[in-house]
Amino acid sequence: MAKSTSVAVRSYRIYFRDSMNTLSPPFEVDLGSDGEARDVAQLMLHERSAASAEVWDRARLVCVARMDAA
Repeated sequence: MAKSTSVAVRSYRIYFRDSMNTLSPPFEVDLGSDGEARDVAQLMLHERSAASAEVWDRARLVCVARMDAA
């Protein structure tokens, strides 16, 4: 019998801020790690032409990605 491996999935919210520091509604995504969430936020930051993105796991701030840090 083959063993199945399970990966814990977390629900993250990614908020984007524009150059005027206006916060957008969150983008919600389920991912396996903080690193994956950070990578998704960085990619989406460029797609949305936002100034920064905040990644949250419930009440925990995971990271802040900035356009100038890419």
